[in-house]
Amino acid sequence: MSHFLIYLLQSSACMGILYGVYWIFLRKDTFHMVNRFYLVLTAFLSALVPLLKIDLASLGPVRTIMIYLDPIIITPDTIGNAAASPFNWLTIAGIVYTTGVIIFLSRFIFQLIQILLLARHYGISRTNGMNLVFVDRNYSPFSFFNIIFINAPEKKEDLQTILEHEQVHIRQMHSMDLLVVELLTIFQWFNPFVWFTNRSLKTIHEFLADQGVLKCGHKKVDYQQLLLDRTMGIQVNNLTNNFNVSLIKKRIIMMTRKNSTPTAQLKLAVVLPAFLVAVILFSGNSFNQILAQTSKQEPAKETVKPNASKQQQSSEAKTETVCREAEVQPQFPGGNEALIEFLSKNIQYPAEAKKSGIQGKVAVNFVVRSTGEVTDVKVLRGIGGGCDEEAVRVIQLMPKWTPGLIKGKPVAVGFVIPIQFRLDKDGKKEEKK
Repeated sequence: MSHFLIYLLQSSACMGILYGVYWIFLRKDTFHMVNRFYLVLTAFLSALVPLLKIDLASLGPVRTIMIYLDPIIITPDTIGNAAASPFNWLTIAGIVYTTGVIIFLSRFIFQLIQILLLARHYGISRTNGMNLVFVDRNYSPFSFFNIIFINAPEKKEDLQTILEHEQVHIRQMHSMDLLVVELLTIFQWFNPFVWFTNRSLKTIHEFLADQGVLKCGHKKVDYQQLLLDRTMGIQVNNLTNNFNVSLIKKRIIMMTRKNSTPTAQLKLAVVLPAFLVAVILFSGNSFNQILAQTSKQEPAKETVKPNASKQQQSSEAKTETVCREAEVQPQFPGGNEALIEFLSKNIQYPAEAKKSGIQGKVAVNFVVRSTGEVTDVKVLRGIGGGCDEEAVRVIQLMPKWTPGLIKGKPVAVGFVIPIQFRLDKDGKKEEKK
């Protein structure tokens, strides 16, 4: 679950960068079709980029990339894995996220059923090559894929204009855009940028439809008046392109704006760098590598296992590349539960730390070699009071792991494990984060 949550955060941040480029550089231009494809591409890329495997190590000398294990909580009396508790932050985040997905998936299904029931109740009429559904409710005219829903008592001249408007939506397949973004919204309902993208895409759809109507020869003033006359219609739901969406002011301003000059297209030059930045920052491998390299910048306290000399360890490190992630991850003998049990039996809260009221998180980095041995034990972040030394001592006592595998061959894999030393309220004096 933690990997999936990291993916969602990466995807959200990626969309934030790409949408920011649109908002700053592109939204005021009249290149509506270009803007439309940019926003749709933003939705796809934000979902796909975190899944890409980009190895930043090939761009520089740093190759040691770490996998972050779930935190271990140490108290004077009890020890437990934060991930094992049903009320830890990860479990709560998962429950909240899943609840949101269920709510928005139900909303999506309800909207589809609502449209289908309208079409079934009023029937679809084939007129002049168009699929029309005449409703007797005060709905704003709207289209969904190749079906146009319209009020029955429409003036002939208004009906023609409205149908031309909705046919633009149908020809350009705007419903497909909305469907893609709505599906993305289900899984990223917490992401404000997915909502911004949805709204901006609908706005561009209306700009394109207005543009298409005016190209048919309708007078701009008459068309604008028709839009104003239809401001009171009810929008069915978010899956449809509505004739009178609450963007009247923006649409009228855009209709009166001069077409953007060809030189304005030069602003598209910022798009490619934005895509490259998103790929570098938020692709699956790159994101984890950046985290690990950032951690390595902190002062490190290194100790070596008693049964391995520094010369031996240095020689081993030079001849064996430490991988970010193996196809088959290294395994502690007996699995994660055995690892927790091992730590619970061996870690002791230092007397000095208890006396001084010191608590906080110790981040320890170690490498599981291709032989299964645990080496290169370092404290990436310490809190003192003997806690750092205790964490290192116990990790050095670990038995051999089952090594990780890539293409069936054993490889060395780095790990970072956070160990949380926590006192009760009575013993709390100082906490180092």
